Amino acid sequence: MTEAQKTNSDPGENPEPSPAGTRTGRWSRKARWLTAISLSLLIVLVTLGVSVRLPSYIISPGTSRATQPLIAVDGASTYDNRGAVDFLTVSLRQSTPLEVFAAWLNPAIDVRSEREIRGDQTPSENQKLNLQMMSESKDAAQYVALSRLGYDIAINGTGAVVVTVQEGSPAFGALKPGDVVTKVNDIAVELSSDLVRAISTNAPGTVATLEVTPGDGGPAGPVEVTLAARPDDAARAYLGVSTFTKDLSFDYPIEVQIDSGRVGGPSAGLAFTLGILDVLNPESISGGRKIATTGTMSLDGSVGPVGGVHQKVIAARRAGVELMLVPSSEVDEARLYAGGMRIEPVDTIDDALAVLATIGGGDSVLPARETVVPAA
Repeated sequence: MTEAQKTNSDPGENPEPSPAGTRTGRWSRKARWLTAISLSLLIVLVTLGVSVRLPSYIISPGTSRATQPLIAVDGASTYDNRGAVDFLTVSLRQSTPLEVFAAWLNPAIDVRSEREIRGDQTPSENQKLNLQMMSESKDAAQYVALSRLGYDIAINGTGAVVVTVQEGSPAFGALKPGDVVTKVNDIAVELSSDLVRAISTNAPGTVATLEVTPGDGGPAGPVEVTLAARPDDAARAYLGVSTFTKDLSFDYPIEVQIDSGRVGGPSAGLAFTLGILDVLNPESISGGRKIATTGTMSLDGSVGPVGGVHQKVIAARRAGVELMLVPSSEVDEARLYAGGMRIEPVDTIDDALAVLATIGGGDSVLPARETVVPAA
């Protein structure tokens, strides 16, 4: 067969290959479908990752904010001193799957279960309790600060309201948030601090009888609890609850208002105490430095532990804080994230003022004053 014959032969007899683009076009269409499906699935996953709310919460660094501009006083002279006493917050929000994943990669963020944050409370109940704790925190700050400045203040209450119950503690299973403790054995409990003192009079292993009014409205009655040794002091007994005073009232000689906005919880108590002292004292309580604190404040001047310490340390560092005061039980955790920022442990307002004296503030600028016993 000649070349011409080959050229003119029947295509069916000797089919030529398909054009080069035909098979490639079929696979391109398949690839495009696969890509479209993959992108659609990715969009769905990302949407779910940022919109679906999980039964857990993200805790991340919040703000470092000066207390002094938030404090208003009526009935006494005030001062605008150098420096600042900041209170610290954390950002708390219900988590999404994407945020939980990001938390694994970011050491500044923690994830906590819904039960750890709210217990058995509804969101509205939890918010109400947090705002109540903030109110009591401000009352305690005002009471302790004015007492330190020499004012005598009458104080009253009708019991200790349970806010949280530590899992595995003596109170776990016996008490619940909202319960009101009005007596420990034969000791009346009118204030939150009364409960602390009453428990501390017992040795670990003691069976204490608490008079409790249930938060759900049930009848009051006795509840027996076997007290355990404190994790940080085996010689002292503890119950394992945080509380605030029910129907707390004071007879203040001057009026102090603190604008805490929408911030809840008791962790700004120490900061507000120092802020009030600074506003009412002619010399800077912080020695003219920018300091920050975290810790609850009790009416007896004791400083209690708080949550989110490492997020608060990061917030303080970002704000340029030079010195941060933290409850002594949390100082090791705080120092892990402090970088070059100075961290000091405190257990009482007196401890805090002694530390501030080392930078030219605190006791070194306040009038000498013996501890004032609260009026009954």
